[in-house]
Amino acid sequence: MKNYVIGGLVCLVIALVIGVQPVQKVVNEATNRGTLRGVETCMSYSSRELLSAEALRATCVSAFQKSLYGGEHAAGHAGPRADQRGVSWGGVLENKTPDHVTTWVRVSVSIFDPDGTEQKVFAETPIWIDPLDEAEFLVELPDLEPQQFENMEFCDYEVEEPKSCMGWGVTNAMGVSI
Repeated sequence: MKNYVIGGLVCLVIALVIGVQPVQKVVNEATNRGTLRGVETCMSYSSRELLSAEALRATCVSAFQKSLYGGEHAAGHAGPRADQRGVSWGGVLENKTPDHVTTWVRVSVSIFDPDGTEQKVFAETPIWIDPLDEAEFLVELPDLEPQQFENMEFCDYEVEEPKSCMGWGVTNAMGVSI
């Protein structure tokens, strides 16, 4: 019992010396990593005077998100978009889980030339997909040219050696549990 009292007093002295917010931050990061509660708590003790609410949320999400495994956190349909600025890839991703928010994805895009040589590029983007919901996304693909997608169809994945086609997928996702 005496050790608990001493430990409590030490914690109280530390909190008074360095302040309550740094102690609250350390406790939150240790106990709520990978959870929506951690993001919410981070936002409550973080300064909002200099950052917008969106920037504050993005900062807290990046500090608390964790890798999500399985394709059900971000799956959907998308395709190439070309304009004066270059090539991008966009569409809709769906989170099919009831207990996670998807907060970040890495997308891979593959183009197969007529010889079957694959050119693969990756792009990452923050995203917010609530459980059992969907969200639009758009990522820039600066390494690709609009001409590479002309007359290009999506690959038939039953073909072992694809040629003259394109494909894509979500290779990694991060998020927080509810």
